[in-house]
Amino acid sequence: MNNMTRLISALAAIALVAPLGPPWMKFDDARVAAASSDRLVAVYATVGANGARDVDNSDAANEALASKAVVARYGEFFWVNAGDVPTAKRVDAPSNGANLIFVDPDGAIIGVWNVQSGGEKAMLAALDEAKAKYRSKPVPWFAGEPEPVTDPFKRKLIVYAFLDGKEASQKAEKALEHAWVAKDHGRMVFVQKDDLESPLAKRFKVTSFPTLIFYDPSMKEGKEVIERRSGEITARIVRTPIRRFLDKVRKDLLEGK
Repeated sequence: MNNMTRLISALAAIALVAPLGPPWMKFDDARVAAASSDRLVAVYATVGANGARDVDNSDAANEALASKAVVARYGEFFWVNAGDVPTAKRVDAPSNGANLIFVDPDGAIIGVWNVQSGGEKAMLAALDEAKAKYRSKPVPWFAGEPEPVTDPFKRKLIVYAFLDGKEASQKAEKALEHAWVAKDHGRMVFVQKDDLESPLAKRFKVTSFPTLIFYDPSMKEGKEVIERRSGEITARIVRTPIRRFLDKVRKDLLEGK
């Protein structure tokens, strides 16, 4: 085999797994990037988690991905090429040809759209529908103060938010509205306070805005505050105690608590 033949063979092999198109990222890097933005990770899978690949190598889907209308939307997502089995397994890719699998920073799958056929229209529809499912939502503030030891509060994470309406507090509220946080709004109770002289502020020793207190009523007395954050607050910062709380809830359920 001469050098030219080797080059052609190598390029052909690359074409099978790495279609031209979006600015591809590694899966973990894309998740990290998504955690600092409001964008999803778009995983373009042309091989199934079981290693199966469509006989036509998803050529039509590759062309649609590189179409002018889709190229214009590249900046709305972080793109991962799952043309290899290890990455396909991480997103549990189906084995029915090309699929767009949208993932949030947790690695949770928002949805799977098959784009093997349908061309540009199918590709654009997948982008639109994924974005519609991953949106920021207003914080559902609780009127009054919850009784943590009573239903329905004792199995929810209570977030006490001390905010004064200024820029830093507005950013903190935006973090609470972020799609990555909003997906679990139903597992939390949000209480907003704007008075540092209030009994609640004195109870938690809050002295500045913005401050978030993450309170787990199921913890032992004196250990209920699982985290507190002040100053610059981002969705990533907010998500950390939420994930810890949800992991504990899942563990308690498995143990029958």
